[in-house]
Amino acid sequence: MHDAFIDVIGRKCKNARICVDRFHLAEGVNRVFDEVRKSEFRLAKKNEDEFLIKVLAPHKRYILVERRKNLSPKDHVNLERLLDINKNIFSASVLVDYFHTVLDKKSIKDFRANLSVWYQYVRQTKLKPFLKFASTIRKYRNYIESYILSGLTTAVSEGLNNKIKVLKRMGYGYKNPDSFRLKILQRAGMLNSRYIDTFSWYWPPHMRLA
Repeated sequence: MHDAFIDVIGRKCKNARICVDRFHLAEGVNRVFDEVRKSEFRLAKKNEDEFLIKVLAPHKRYILVERRKNLSPKDHVNLERLLDINKNIFSASVLVDYFHTVLDKKSIKDFRANLSVWYQYVRQTKLKPFLKFASTIRKYRNYIESYILSGLTTAVSEGLNNKIKVLKRMGYGYKNPDSFRLKILQRAGMLNSRYIDTFSWYWPPHMRLA
């Protein structure tokens, strides 16, 4: 959803179908949800509401985005109480969950019908971050529909790339490329297989150590 990118692809690859990746859509809706959390956190601090300050604090954000089955009993109780007493957080949570339901649709007809319902929910909540996000979704809807039709996503490669970046920062860089490769395979075990020559994937002959 970057106009400059779309413009270049449209001019250079005239037969290409532009597809908005679900990974970035999920990232976008989570970012919008966090804007609501921050707003409610600031309000809780202003009102000196100890419970809301505790559960809406940045280091507790995982309670709001983690799957409920992965939460501890205490965190689960806190989440249920939060959703009961804070209308905006409850509404934002519903919008995030339903947005993923919309993206799960396999046909354009079902996608459009459910997206229309999501738009209605957004208007009813009157949450400004979601209203702005809905405008973005409306603008790029045709490209999102390409995802619905194709199911294409770079989520796995994006996740692996992030793991590698974190690993590189943790090691303060690697002077030995072979050690770095082994660390990558250790961290991302799915790439390591006794049946596949993964070495040749990442290191061409002229880059290999003697």
